[in-house]
Amino acid sequence: MTLLGAGGAATAILVQAALDGVKEIDVFNIRDDFFGRLEEIAEKLNERTNCTVRVHDYSDPEVLRKAIANSAILVNGTSVGMAPNTDRSIIQDTSLFRPDLFVFDVIYNPKETKLLKDAKAAGCKTSNGMYMLLYQGAASFKLWTGHDMPVDLIKEKYFSA
Repeated sequence: MTLLGAGGAATAILVQAALDGVKEIDVFNIRDDFFGRLEEIAEKLNERTNCTVRVHDYSDPEVLRKAIANSAILVNGTSVGMAPNTDRSIIQDTSLFRPDLFVFDVIYNPKETKLLKDAKAAGCKTSNGMYMLLYQGAASFKLWTGHDMPVDLIKEKYFSA
């Protein structure tokens, strides 16, 4: 798996993927405030799970190319491409996409980001962050109200079409 980003959503995806048995995860991030924290989390996951997590600076396109080439899943865990900047994509080189690559973008607005459009055009299976948003909302709803959110009703009303 290749994961782009090291913020809250990306970190949650990283940890859960490692706990769920993903064998190798290459994580790319710019050298920002999250980078040092990412290295610490990767070290703990490498010690405590059967997953090998490798942390990379996003600035090396050849390392990114190799990681994606060896991955079954590509996850954008950044906000690149989210409204209002819908003309942007975290992946500029669309030759990195191939039909057997699953591309997931945590972004939910727009429903289909430039990343997802480009990946779909290359034959990739794709998914956006709508279900992640829905179930995060359901968990918050339960915490705040003590009641289950009507997830099926919301899926029927907003997710079908």
